[in-house]
Amino acid sequence: FYIMRFSRLFAFLACVLLAQPAAATMLAGSSTPIASPDETIGFDEVALGGGTTVTDQFASLGITFGAPGVSYATSVSGRPNFSGPAVLKFGGDTVSILFDHDVTDMSAAITANFGTMTVTSLLDGTQVETFPWTFPNNTVSTNQNNFFGFTGSLFDEVRIDLGGSTSIAMDTLSYTKAAIPTPGTLPLLAIGLGAGLLCRRHRR
Repeated sequence: FYIMRFSRLFAFLACVLLAQPAAATMLAGSSTPIASPDETIGFDEVALGGGTTVTDQFASLGITFGAPGVSYATSVSGRPNFSGPAVLKFGGDTVSILFDHDVTDMSAAITANFGTMTVTSLLDGTQVETFPWTFPNNTVSTNQNNFFGFTGSLFDEVRIDLGGSTSIAMDTLSYTKAAIPTPGTLPLLAIGLGAGLLCRRHRR
């Protein structure tokens, strides 16, 4: 009887220690990007010709753009939180930003003259978080609140659905890599494994 009670308590404590839910937050028209990113891409790290389709040219910085890609602009001026080059998507379709590793936080400065977009984070193709955003008409050059993204969750892709009409410009893309478990977390994993084995033995 006491062994059974102990094994259940052991399993409960393991679940409490291992299952720490993330406080996910969606950045929808934020005045600031994510804090202390591992990487910030200004799209001036690789010199491309204007109008070049961007796919894997920034892979060394940890991101690629899924087909059909976006276009490179050598200079986008007069927009808050933009500096020098940027990437553009003209009309409709979907922008897919693929990370070469799992990330926990991401933001980008995004502007448009009008229209609605839907921003979605995914992990292994499964939706994690999503939100819509409608741009105020003709405020592209004055709106400081133009950072969009996610914090406090785990994902490896961000898709921006432009709803068939909106065109956007994007710059100052930042992200934070997901932490790799350190040796200090291994005892917690061992607790979880041990609890599972005890429960399985008890059931038998």
